[in-house]
Amino acid sequence: MKSKVFFLIVLCGLFAQSGCDDADDCIVYDYDAPPAAPQGVYSVTGDHAVYVHWNGPYETDIVEYVIWWSSDSMSGYTEIGRRSALANPNRDLIYYVYVVTGLPNGVKYFYAVSAIDAAGQESELSAEPVSDTPRPDGWVTLHDIAVEPNLTGFHFETQSVVPKLLADVYVDWFDSIYYLNAANTATDLQDMGFTSDFDEISRAPLDGWSNLGYVEIIPGHTYIIWTDDYHYAKMRVQLVNSSSVTFQWAYQTDQGNTQLVAPSDRREKPVHGLGYLRENNTTISNK
Repeated sequence: MKSKVFFLIVLCGLFAQSGCDDADDCIVYDYDAPPAAPQGVYSVTGDHAVYVHWNGPYETDIVEYVIWWSSDSMSGYTEIGRRSALANPNRDLIYYVYVVTGLPNGVKYFYAVSAIDAAGQESELSAEPVSDTPRPDGWVTLHDIAVEPNLTGFHFETQSVVPKLLADVYVDWFDSIYYLNAANTATDLQDMGFTSDFDEISRAPLDGWSNLGYVEIIPGHTYIIWTDDYHYAKMRVQLVNSSSVTFQWAYQTDQGNTQLVAPSDRREKPVHGLGYLRENNTTISNK
């Protein structure tokens, strides 16, 4: 097992050979230092999986990278895999990724990467504090509540399509607009805007929650949900048609954990009154 060490190495070349001058035959030894540790290490959260990314050092003789994990951020790291290095004669910046699979959802681990050169020398572990907690994800189609009331809502914990009364969020149509609605006043929503893909939003925000319990559904937008039992989820709009909306979703089973792709202290949720839910402000109607 390995531990993380944070320090600065300063190499000073000191050549002090007594009786050796320019005319003498002197032997100069070339010290081949161990490689630098990989940098820019970060992770992307998956379903029973974690995607570990890093930048290779600007060195020509790296042959392999070792991926490590631990339940502690500073010690107890054990090897979980290796990734061959690409040839780098020009000392370019090369990006790598390693997928750790078969992980339990809702369990946090810390990750690090080391580099091995052609001489078999290994670097220190990467310095970045990287932790990840896998979570389930999937796809779901929800229908306008006025058309299919039993197929309108989604319950993240059970990963099931349910009626509004059993849901965390549900879908309805009003004045030619689809809305994603909080199913109760203790569920919070936030529109994160257009995202190029599902993994672009990797964490729930700390603030900025809507003062209204409904948001307009827009193709390509990602929405963060803070459920009434202090779990975080996200939904990205993939398809909108005449009677339903298809989302890609992810749900963090570790309570209070903002990581949708580190745990945080349990924060107080905003308190909302009767005007929070749209059904109390406008009449839900079919198209």
